[in-house]
Amino acid sequence: MKPESPMLPPDEASDFIVTGRSESHRIITWGILATLFFVALYTIKPNLLQPVDFINYDLLLKNFPNNQASSRLVIVDLDEKSLNRYGQWPWPRYRVAELLDKIAARKPAVIGLDVLFAEPDRTSAGRLLKDLGDAYRLNLTVDRLPGALSDNDRILAETLARGPFVLGNKFHFDRLEKSSEQCVLHPVKVSYLQKEGERAGHTGLPESAGVLCNLTMLSGVVGYSGFVNVSPDQDGMLRRLPLLIQYQGEVYPSLALATVLKLKGADNLLLKEEGNALQSINYQGTAIPVDQHGQLLIKFRGPKGKYDYISAADIMAGTVAAERLEGRIAFVGTSSSGLKELRTTTFDPIFPGVEVHATVVDNLLTGDFISVPSWANGLVVLLVLGLGVALSLFIAFTSAAASFVAMLLAMVGLWLATQQTLFRMGLFVGPAFPIASLVCSYLFLTVLKYRLDEKKILAGLRELLLTQDVTIESMAHLAEYRDPETGSHIMRTRRYVKLLAEYLKQHDKYKDFLTDTNIDMLYKSAPLHDIGKVGIHDDILLKPGRLTVEEYEVMKTHTTIGRDVIAASIRKLGKKSFLSIAAEMAHSHQEKWDGSGYPLGLQGEAIPISGRLMALADVYDALISKRVYKPPTPHTKAVEIIKEGRGTHFDPDLVDAFLDIHEQFRKVAHEFADSQEEREALE
Repeated sequence: MKPESPMLPPDEASDFIVTGRSESHRIITWGILATLFFVALYTIKPNLLQPVDFINYDLLLKNFPNNQASSRLVIVDLDEKSLNRYGQWPWPRYRVAELLDKIAARKPAVIGLDVLFAEPDRTSAGRLLKDLGDAYRLNLTVDRLPGALSDNDRILAETLARGPFVLGNKFHFDRLEKSSEQCVLHPVKVSYLQKEGERAGHTGLPESAGVLCNLTMLSGVVGYSGFVNVSPDQDGMLRRLPLLIQYQGEVYPSLALATVLKLKGADNLLLKEEGNALQSINYQGTAIPVDQHGQLLIKFRGPKGKYDYISAADIMAGTVAAERLEGRIAFVGTSSSGLKELRTTTFDPIFPGVEVHATVVDNLLTGDFISVPSWANGLVVLLVLGLGVALSLFIAFTSAAASFVAMLLAMVGLWLATQQTLFRMGLFVGPAFPIASLVCSYLFLTVLKYRLDEKKILAGLRELLLTQDVTIESMAHLAEYRDPETGSHIMRTRRYVKLLAEYLKQHDKYKDFLTDTNIDMLYKSAPLHDIGKVGIHDDILLKPGRLTVEEYEVMKTHTTIGRDVIAASIRKLGKKSFLSIAAEMAHSHQEKWDGSGYPLGLQGEAIPISGRLMALADVYDALISKRVYKPPTPHTKAVEIIKEGRGTHFDPDLVDAFLDIHEQFRKVAHEFADSQEEREALE
């Protein structure tokens, strides 16, 4: 019968054979696919990692070199000191007028008011007498008061008319919010610069639903006004400010932009568009970079207090020298927490709103801008593509350690490039998505490479095991072919050994040794139990009759020869393996439980388990097999003979196990019988 071969099926074997070249191709292919996935993801959701970019932007802004505040700006502060001395806000308009008169007297270039006067002053003498008269049905007049003094709003209007003031107003975008009924606003003239074929006027500027403005009496006497709206990001941090808002077909500037326009004497703007998206706001040769919604990234100079603050109380008291205001740009606002005009910025969680407008004016006048360039998204896509492909090639052809170092260097280099681009050019390109895609691709490709390497190792291991099995069987069949009558003895005995071992492993006495691994080793070792027969001369090995005493002594040496042959192989391997069990089995399978066996005459449990298992399997197979000197013994008779050998020839536990599963022995013997005569004896 042809020897049994443990070869893997061709399709299974091919699954585990991965050459170095195909592995590299797979990594590169999957790396490119992963890169394309990240490109598609960024195209669909470009703001996916924007919060991370915000954190990076804040960190860079805090460390921006030479970020100095302009000395041209001054803030007149309605601080706690002023409110304690002159009463809580709102003050009577005559007092506000007095403050503004004293500020204007110190000749600042322009004065921006971060306050609104949307309702008539109820503290005016005329208004008070009218309200009293209405309440008590009396005719109260202010005939003895000068007309101007009977109306505080008129007093304030006269002050505003005399000075370089810019008023503030506030747009809102909810139609349910209250709007002023009559407003005098000051739009700016705009013209558009775009490429031929693009639709003019498609700016993307916010469209307001209503406005809260100053009294017509007040706004009508000034030439400029601007909105005080701010637009915090989703995390509540103020990083940008809208410079323009559309309302009822007109375009209106922010308070900061209106202040600069008044300072420059400009009343028109040029809006540059590209691809129907707003790119910059231009006036008198200055280009202000903005996003598509007309918002400017504010380059804050640091925590609050970077500009010269003057208490309104000191202005009122006349203790402030004119030089502190003369020729400068003044803003009137509040840092008082009670008036709730505080914002959260990168530098400070409590930042006065009036200083926000001052900072924007500082940016506009110095041309010191930070912007996200229009090509930022395209650059991110190119970075994702370039880094993804480069990383794929690197992982495909280098070690894991080198790939990791390359990834770290790419991350650090990308971040440093972002830093230098911002510090040197004022351009911010968020590196979060390229870095995240790089890390994700690295993890994915590293796991993939590990999996492919694992498959290669498994393929090599299986090939090694296959080689071992084939070598073992080839060695075993050398002995078998020396004795043609033994036929399929090897295949049968290895299965008998495995059947007994599987059954016995359920017993506590044997479970520590008869593990799945050791049972597999026993199964592999079994074919070598008679390897020593290759050293027995043919005259003895192939003798058809009974052996003489001298010949039998020579035959018994096959146990020692088998051990020595296998031991030589073990020494060449340099370490122990399943061959140790094979040597043990070859040497001890002729030992008997009562000590009458050979070659050492071991007794009881001194005989290795492997030898005890093979002893029973070997005798059973010899009984049911046909030999030149005997016919095959029937199975039932063989069982009785094994039973009789309990405690003398065989381990009692093994005999008990055999008696429980002897029918399985019969099936194996029947399946691998060498002749029809043997099959009939088994039935």
